[in-house]
Amino acid sequence: MMSVERKLIVVTGFGPFLGHEEVNASWEAVKILPDEIIDQETKTIFKIQKQMVAVEYAAVDETVTEIWKRQPELVVHVGVSGIAKCVYVEKLAYNHQFRRPDNTGQYLSGSTCCLAVNAKANVLRCGLNVDKIVEAVNATCDECVAPSRDNNDKALTATKASKNVGGFLCGYIYLKSLDMDKKRSLFVHVPPIDKPFNTAQTSSIVYNIIAECMRQLNCDCEKD
Repeated sequence: MMSVERKLIVVTGFGPFLGHEEVNASWEAVKILPDEIIDQETKTIFKIQKQMVAVEYAAVDETVTEIWKRQPELVVHVGVSGIAKCVYVEKLAYNHQFRRPDNTGQYLSGSTCCLAVNAKANVLRCGLNVDKIVEAVNATCDECVAPSRDNNDKALTATKASKNVGGFLCGYIYLKSLDMDKKRSLFVHVPPIDKPFNTAQTSSIVYNIIAECMRQLNCDCEKD
């Protein structure tokens, strides 16, 4: 049994920003996730709460603070990458690289942030096993992903592990949540819509990622 009754999973996607003014693939995938997920090990039903986050530093600060006050079991942030060919599961987030202005034209002072728990740490790493997440999801996503091939005629996988979350709001929100709880935070980058996955396929992959995270968290609780 879990020592704390956490019955909430929060999944965020971003709103429009430069280069993705009409639609942000991350929010499109997040908003059609189901409203709940059943932990297959404990048979516990978890509510999935979905939130769109404005591409603004202040909005991220407010959102992250509010989310973690609710003591969620898991927080998954989703963003779009214009160069992604599949869904990237991010292993870490860097500090000291936030040089771009947000949607309001605001810059982050000194291109860095002082974290509530880890002060001015250069990098924070996810406490979940990202490689196992990728392996598990790819093993279950043959049917949820349309056959797709890249320019080298190699079959694409549903997900890949990544160490490049970037230095914009994607990296910023991940850093902020990792500071709150490394074992219950994850960031995934999704490709633009239909490049190669449609929104339903991308959402299905994100759902499978959540399910694998829950499996890992449940295993950790059993060890405790």
